[in-house]
Amino acid sequence: MSRYHISSIIILALFVVLAILVSPLANNNHSIVSKDTSAFLKVNNSHVNFLNKIMVWLTEYGREAFWIMTVILLFIFGGMSGKKTAVVLVLAFIVLIPIGFAAKEIVQRPHPTIPESDFLLAQDSEYSYPSGHATIVSAGAAIALALFRDSKRKLAISLALTAEAALVCISRVYVGGHYPLDVVGGILLGVGVSFLFIGATKKVEKITQSITRILKRK
Repeated sequence: MSRYHISSIIILALFVVLAILVSPLANNNHSIVSKDTSAFLKVNNSHVNFLNKIMVWLTEYGREAFWIMTVILLFIFGGMSGKKTAVVLVLAFIVLIPIGFAAKEIVQRPHPTIPESDFLLAQDSEYSYPSGHATIVSAGAAIALALFRDSKRKLAISLALTAEAALVCISRVYVGGHYPLDVVGGILLGVGVSFLFIGATKKVEKITQSITRILKRK
């Protein structure tokens, strides 16, 4: 078992523990939930006018639009490591989307509905834990940092993708969409699952080579 697989087991176990602590169905830990609510209010009530539009933009376009474009650009212009990274990203996203939805339904934590908060966007109808945005972008950042780093330029790109992911995570609390621990849960889930795929890169390389051969034939 690789170090990535071991790390994945530990991270996903932490995700489950945190889910139990914040779930209303498990008589959630009131001390932790109270601190989470307090942290949410501090971030959500610290709005600055010039940041508001940026944070809304990050929430609206920083997940699907940004990362779909990232996958395409990595596959076309990133060389073999870029193609491998793009394939791993797609596989991880395909797996994470249903897992994230299932986790929300199991945990059943409502989105923030605090009178004192300042919402910049309407609330989603689905449950709150884990943050879907944080799940996807953190997986993307973890995969990029692990696989797309075989030159200084590529490492710089991966660091920029990680910075984007961090800003998207912050935006989810800033606009009022999630409690901080929802975002932490999303990061744990995204990184934990992505490590499973990173640990299986040899199999992914075979898939990437097959896709490349098919495209060259066309």
